Amino acid sequence: MFDFFTTLSDALIEFFNNKPGIAIAAIITIIGTIAGLLSLYFYLRDRRLTKQPDMLVNDPPPTRRFITQLGHPTHPGFLPQDQRLQQIQLGQNPYCAGTALPGNSSVFYGRDNEWKDILNRLRSNKPANVNILGERRIGKSSLLNQIYQALAAEPDLVSIYATAQEWKLGEDSQAQFFSSLQQAIAEALRVTPPPVYNYEGLRDFIRQYAQKGYRFVLLIDEFDKMTGNAHFNTSFFSQLRVLGYQPEYQFGYVLASRSTVSDICQQGKIDESKFHNIFGHSPTLGLLSKTEAKELIQEPMQLSLGPGFKSAKEIFHYAGYHPAFIQIVAATYWDARYSKSEVNRYNIEQALRGQYRDLWEHQSEDAQQVLLQVAQGHVLTQDNWQISELQHRGLLDEQRQVFSKYFAKLILELTQESKA
Repeated sequence: MFDFFTTLSDALIEFFNNKPGIAIAAIITIIGTIAGLLSLYFYLRDRRLTKQPDMLVNDPPPTRRFITQLGHPTHPGFLPQDQRLQQIQLGQNPYCAGTALPGNSSVFYGRDNEWKDILNRLRSNKPANVNILGERRIGKSSLLNQIYQALAAEPDLVSIYATAQEWKLGEDSQAQFFSSLQQAIAEALRVTPPPVYNYEGLRDFIRQYAQKGYRFVLLIDEFDKMTGNAHFNTSFFSQLRVLGYQPEYQFGYVLASRSTVSDICQQGKIDESKFHNIFGHSPTLGLLSKTEAKELIQEPMQLSLGPGFKSAKEIFHYAGYHPAFIQIVAATYWDARYSKSEVNRYNIEQALRGQYRDLWEHQSEDAQQVLLQVAQGHVLTQDNWQISELQHRGLLDEQRQVFSKYFAKLILELTQESKA
């Protein structure tokens, strides 16, 4: 400060001594100093008013966990089936084995009722909260990808996509979650707000843009794994509940999981957050219809290899009408026909064996008992919740048979192994 006044007095002396060049240079220095002091003042004032706490020194910087987009009516969104099939090229295997189908995939079939119903609920002024249920590999992630694709055409709707397994257990904190989420939304909106590191900051940020007419949908895949992080406690989910419940935030959730949100909250000991009770719609994904399954095999095969494929029944033997397992088996049949070789059934069985073992081991004892009875040839004549649930989740077909003959055979083998 003493140097500042010294510079000012020197500038005045030089001015009156008829040295205007030196005086002007000194005055510019003075103006720069004043501007710097004013910038420091407003920065400190804003920090005090927003009351945003600093991150701890040993906290890692926020990491990117979210993919976002701002919907616009000029975006094509989710394309009709005939347009998606145009992506298939002759001589290229169209099937997607082992990974979720990307948005507008040419081999995404079925789920019309589910995704149309979900989209209608998300298009309201206050997007709904939806919990998509289903067994592993039944197509929850693929459906989420198509929903995210469709939301790209919704005006003023910010859709945010994340996978719960990306948050490292015990490492990612609430501060990182809130900060990463805000930064991702800001990128979609093309704004540069000051960063936030707590719920209050994120809440106020979302409210600010909700008042401007924006809506928000957060899609989280594999939500079952999210409660495994100790940082995501009862208080954390209570705060997320407020965002999804209060209309002023225009915020909704689409969560994909094997278990219901209610069961996940109870198992994670966060049921007191009441997060689960804002989910009023929970569609369960099961098998494709017979027509959808046949089209998934025949149409891509014909477009990529030409007409004449007649092995659909063999594929159904291994995969039934299960969408993901059809992809795995059909991809192998495609390779064999393209190379004019015999289908390697051993490789198919080895690829499916691990998948089916995992599916079997994740069933309850009661469910395993019912499946074993059917695999042994027993006819289920009674009606009960367990049978209905197995049908809804695609483990039993409409005739109350195990969805795949190969899976039924494997159930008997796995049961013998466990006894041995």
